[in-house]
Amino acid sequence: MHVAFSLLQFALPDRRGTALITSTIRITASDRLNGEIVRLLRSLIEPTRVETGCISCGLYKDLHDPDILIWVEDWNTQDDLERHLRSTQYKKVLAALDMSDAQPEMRFNTVVETKGMQLIAEARGKKN
Repeated sequence: MHVAFSLLQFALPDRRGTALITSTIRITASDRLNGEIVRLLRSLIEPTRVETGCISCGLYKDLHDPDILIWVEDWNTQDDLERHLRSTQYKKVLAALDMSDAQPEMRFNTVVETKGMQLIAEARGKKN
């Protein structure tokens, strides 16, 4: 199944030799609570972005299922992420998860390499 998300394209800095930690949370919220969760999480985007070690933070909505929200944070280091997880700011993220209609899905991924358009150009330039 292919799922599309409304999401702005952005370029991450070259991170050769360093890891990036991405936190992704999938929240299911019916119309009853969707607006409240969106307002709460949107209020946290800018304060999270200015935290030490935060590379990016955003809230996205599934284009095929408006009840699905995706909260994504990218962190420079494990220490930065853990500091954030202990913060009063993150208590508000947890409060939004408590409002979810279903058990939220959480993932913490460590990314050691990021490639962009160059990978596509290299792959398309190869002969089968």
